[in-house]
Amino acid sequence: MPQAGEIVSNLKRVECSYDEELPTPVVENPLPYTDTSSQELIEAERKAFEENYAARHAQRWQGQERWMGRENEEMRLVNILHPHAVFQKLIDAGVNCSIEPAVDWVWDMNHKSGLAMPVQRTRSSARFWLHDVVILDRVGISAWVWKDGVRVAQYITYLQWPRGPEWSLMRFDEFDVPTSEKYRGWRTALLRLIQEGVLDEREVDRAFGPVVHNEASELYLEQLEDYRKTRGR
Repeated sequence: MPQAGEIVSNLKRVECSYDEELPTPVVENPLPYTDTSSQELIEAERKAFEENYAARHAQRWQGQERWMGRENEEMRLVNILHPHAVFQKLIDAGVNCSIEPAVDWVWDMNHKSGLAMPVQRTRSSARFWLHDVVILDRVGISAWVWKDGVRVAQYITYLQWPRGPEWSLMRFDEFDVPTSEKYRGWRTALLRLIQEGVLDEREVDRAFGPVVHNEASELYLEQLEDYRKTRGR
C-alpha cells in the first residue's frame, strides 16, 4: 500500500511572538494633556450649567420643593388604589358613579342633512364614570355637565392605571424644571371633580375620610379653600 507523503506548509516561519510580529503604530505630535486643561474644561461646563439653570428660573414653580427629594416622594406614595377601588369607595358612600361608561357613541341619520353622524346614547344614569380605554397608563373620567342649558357628557380628569397613590408626584429635568406628572394621585382627580361641580366635598369625606394635614396634603387643602371662596362669590 503506498504511503502518504509528508504534509508541508508554505507559511513563513518566524522566530518572534504574535504580539511582536504586529507593527507598532507611531503617533506624531500627540496633543498635550495636562491637569490644567482638564480643570478648565470642568469649570467651563459648570459655568454653562449654572447659566442654563438660572435662565430657566421662570419655568420653575413656586413651592415645587414639596415634590422634590426622596422624603417628599415617600410621603406621597401612600394609600395606593386601583381606579375601580376609588370608584367603589364612592359608590359605597352613596355616590352615583360607575366604572362602566354611562354613554357611548352610535351612528345615526341626521334628518336635516341626510348624512350619518355620531350621536351620544345614554347607557346609565351615573353622574360620572370611568372610560373603557387606558392610554399611557391613564384612564379618563367623564361626567354629565350643563352647557348652554343642555346636559352633555364631558371629559373631566383621569386616574393612574393600574394603581395610583393618594398624592401626585412630579418629574423634573436636570434644571429642576417640572415636566410632567410621574404619578397621578387619586386625590388630585377627586379635587378636579369637586372643582367642576361633579362631586361634593362632603361626599369625598364620607368615602375616604377627612384629609390628613401634612406637607403632602398642603397644596390640596389650599386649592380646596380657594374653590370654597370662589363658589361663595
